Amino acid sequence: MKRLGMVIALLVGLNAGAQARTAASSSAALRNRVSVSLAADKREMALTLAKQDAALRRALASRLSGEQLAVDLKQWLSTVPTQASVTAAAERADLNIRQRKGLEGEVDSLLQLRLASPSMLEPLKRGVEPLYAYEPDGNDATWQFIEAFDRFGGVHRLDVHRMPEQPVLVVDIDARRDLAAGIKLMRERLVSYGQRPMTTLDVGATATATSTPVTMLDRIYLNDDQEPWISGSAEVYAIVNGVDPSRDAPALDIVDMPYLDNDGTTYYPNQILIFWDRYRWAAANVILMEHDDNTNYQELVANLFTIASQILSAVGQPQISALVALGSGLVQSMPSNWFTNDDDYVDSFYTLEKDHTYTNYAGAAGNAVVSLRPYAIAGQ
Repeated sequence: MKRLGMVIALLVGLNAGAQARTAASSSAALRNRVSVSLAADKREMALTLAKQDAALRRALASRLSGEQLAVDLKQWLSTVPTQASVTAAAERADLNIRQRKGLEGEVDSLLQLRLASPSMLEPLKRGVEPLYAYEPDGNDATWQFIEAFDRFGGVHRLDVHRMPEQPVLVVDIDARRDLAAGIKLMRERLVSYGQRPMTTLDVGATATATSTPVTMLDRIYLNDDQEPWISGSAEVYAIVNGVDPSRDAPALDIVDMPYLDNDGTTYYPNQILIFWDRYRWAAANVILMEHDDNTNYQELVANLFTIASQILSAVGQPQISALVALGSGLVQSMPSNWFTNDDDYVDSFYTLEKDHTYTNYAGAAGNAVVSLRPYAIAGQ
């Protein structure tokens, strides 16, 4: 679900917005560090695994099921007979990837081996030889083919959008584990920048606080994006942003949306999206982002906070128009690779208000529909 544009603006400070864009452009060097390249390590592992003997492939087929189409690569290799060089290559590639993403101290493994489609499981178990592939770096709109390897090391060029009939095993990262660790790290870094910690009433949690005003996300639908088959399910998160109520500084929250796996599907999460005591003027913006592999989370959160701070500084004494400048400025300041195969901009909602109900609220580009409602969490 890539490059879905949704801009809803109730108030627009044109001069403030222009100043914000000018200030944000000065952070170009920082933005360029957000994206990292992982394709070389994935390619090396795909080729290495493709050349292994049939016994290794049979062991994998026996491990996979309709409920589990992927294995943790390092953990799985430790349970099957294989050459030491294969295990060493997997450990090296996994470490390289965690270091590049800024997650070395957050998780102990990220690489996985994933069957591209449930429809491939039965032929794999019958003994049909698989191909081993990896997701390329860069803009998926420019991909000409998906490179895959057979057991002789031969190269196959697969169609980007047409699911192969032959089983394909994809060397990839565990997107759910990656995003969960990234969100945790970003929240910790925001606290170190002076943000208040996320309330204990986190997304999906049971209320324990006294009269906490929130906005609930009742319904969300994202249109078909025609994403390449090799990318797997989507992982979406929200960047809620506004102005701190007690100081002239940005307030940013990172909200996980782990249920949003597929576009073309309506979800009813009953999810807390906005905690209103964190935002001035009872208004906030929401930017939806889709996780992909190539993001360094330490650089991403530093980038977001730097841009947001520069926008507010350029605006001067924050007024309500600063909220729109903040939301639009963050989107306009995103590096171009956020619209390729890195963490992708999905949608943005500007100036959502505290006590408003939004029913079947369609985006400007017609790509998303949400229903939001105000709610007050009573204390026990």
